[in-house]
Amino acid sequence: MTVPQKVAEPKPNAAAPEGGPKAVAPAPKAVAPAPKAVAPAPKPRVVVPLGKPGGSPEKPKKGLVAQITRHWVRVSALLLIGLPTLVVTLYLGLWASDRFAVEVKFAVRGQETPAIDALGVFGLGGGGSSMVGDSYILVDYVRSRTLWDEITKTLNLDKMYSMPSVDWFSRLDATLPIERKIEYWRKMTQVSYEPATGIIRVEVTAYDKDQAVKISEAVTSSAEALINRLSTESRRDALKAATSEVERAEQRQRVLRTATRKFREREQISDPVRRAGFQQEMIEKTRAELTAIDTELRTARAFMKEDAPSIVVLKNKRSALTKQIETLQKEVGGDTEASGGEPRNTRTIATMLSNFEEIEAERHFAEKAYLTSLASLERARLEADRKQRYLAIFEKAEVPDEALYPARLRGIAVTAVSCTLIWGLFVLLAFGVREHV
Repeated sequence: MTVPQKVAEPKPNAAAPEGGPKAVAPAPKAVAPAPKAVAPAPKPRVVVPLGKPGGSPEKPKKGLVAQITRHWVRVSALLLIGLPTLVVTLYLGLWASDRFAVEVKFAVRGQETPAIDALGVFGLGGGGSSMVGDSYILVDYVRSRTLWDEITKTLNLDKMYSMPSVDWFSRLDATLPIERKIEYWRKMTQVSYEPATGIIRVEVTAYDKDQAVKISEAVTSSAEALINRLSTESRRDALKAATSEVERAEQRQRVLRTATRKFREREQISDPVRRAGFQQEMIEKTRAELTAIDTELRTARAFMKEDAPSIVVLKNKRSALTKQIETLQKEVGGDTEASGGEPRNTRTIATMLSNFEEIEAERHFAEKAYLTSLASLERARLEADRKQRYLAIFEKAEVPDEALYPARLRGIAVTAVSCTLIWGLFVLLAFGVREHV
C-alpha cells in the first residue's frame, strides 16, 4: 500500500519586526509523489491429489494432450495403413505380372460290377471305394514332386516360370533346390476334389496363356497315365490273387483225395455208406425173422411140450438169430462195457462212417472252393483285357482371354482391411497401457 507523506508547514519568520510589514513566506516547493509499490506475483498453488501426500504437480491441460494424441494417432495410421496400402497398390498396379489360369476337370470312373460275384467273395472286384481312393491319390499326385519331374521331361518349367518379363517377386529362381521349386509349383497349381460327385478340379497358372495351356495338357496326360498304371497294377494283382487261390484249392483237393484213398485202403471198404446201409438192412431182416420164430414158438408151445423136436428146432433158430443180431449190432455200434459204457471195438461202422463223412464234407467244400476259384480266375482274365478304371475328362484346357491373377482390387482391399485391423489393435493397446501407467 502507498502511505501518504505529510507536508511540512512553513514556520513564522522570527526576524520580522512587530507591526511592520509582514514578510511574505516563500512558496512551498512541490513535492514529487512517491512511486507506487508493485505487489509481488502470487505463487502458483500446488495441487496435491488425495491419497498422495507430497504428490506430483498437476497434469498438463487436456487440450494439449489431445493435440499430441491426435498427432500420434495420425502418424501411426499413416505408417501402418497408408504406407502398406500404397506399396501394395503400386506393386499390383504397376509392377506385378499378369498370370493366366487354365482349368481342367476330370473324374476317375470304372467298369460297373455286380454287387456279389465270384470276385467279390475274394475281394478282387473293383468298386466305388477303390475309385475314391484313386481320386485322392490323383489329388496328391498333382501337387507332388513326381509330377514335376514327369512334366519337366517334355516342358522346361524352370524357364517358363523364370522369364525376365516376370516381376522379381513372382519369378522362380532356377537355382533354388527342388524342395523350394515344389513349393512354388504348389502355389501356381490349385487342385480340389468333391467326394459327392467325384470331380477333380485342377487350375494351372502361368505368365503366358499358351504356356498355361501346355502345362495343363501335360498335367492331364500325366494324371491319365497314373490312372492307367493303377488300373494295370490292380488287374495284375487280381489275376495273381485268383491264380494263387486256384493253386491253393487244387492243393487242398489233392490232400483230401489222398486222405480218402488211404481211408478206404485202411478200412478195405470202397463205400462205407453203402456198407452201413447193408448192415442196417441185415439187422432189420434178422429181427423180422426173429419175430416170426417167436410167433411160431408161442404157437407150438400151445399144444407141444418143451422137449418136442419142433420146439427145440425153433429155440435153436431163435438163439442163432439173436446171436446174429448181437454180432451185427456190435459191428455197427460197437461192444460196450457194463460199467463204463465205452465201446471196446473202436473200428465200428458208426466210427468209420463218421470219419468218412468228415473227409467227404471237407472234400466237397474243397471242390466248391476250387470251382469258385476257377470262376474268379476266368473273371480276372477277362478283366485283365480291359480297363477297370479310366480318367474321364469332361472339361479340357482352353486358351484364356484375360489374366485372372493377380486380383488387384481384392489384394488392395485385403491389405487395407488387414492393416486397419492391426492398427486398431495397436492403438487400443497403446491407450490401454497409457491409462494404466
